[in-house]
Amino acid sequence: MAKRVVFVCTQNSARSQLAAAIWSRRSQVPVASAGTQPVRRIHPRALKVARRHGLDPVDWRTAHLSDVVRRGDLLIAVCDNAYEHLLPEQRPRLHWSIPDPAPADTDAAFEAAYTDIANRVERLAPTLSPEAARSTR
Repeated sequence: MAKRVVFVCTQNSARSQLAAAIWSRRSQVPVASAGTQPVRRIHPRALKVARRHGLDPVDWRTAHLSDVVRRGDLLIAVCDNAYEHLLPEQRPRLHWSIPDPAPADTDAAFEAAYTDIANRVERLAPTLSPEAARSTR
């Protein structure tokens, strides 16, 4: 079982932040987010969709992957570019190809990303929970 989950995207400004927030609401497994090339601020539409779904983004900050990842973390790349930049030793890891909503820059694009991420978290979180680990022993 992973000690912590780290969601990774290139800029760490939308998808990875949303994924970490959704995860923390669904699982007791600790979570973080990071970027391979983080920008300075969270995308305003990511903040908007987070608030619309009852998430509190007030403490969200961007961070570089190398400053966040620790041994035993499960890395989940939520974008193709970030996945391609993970080092071979950065394992275990998963790849969720979530389309980047920033180029479209519409509420609908960010809502679609949120829904895709939430559905994936809903399926994965129970398999990594401490309760699930105990029930398989």
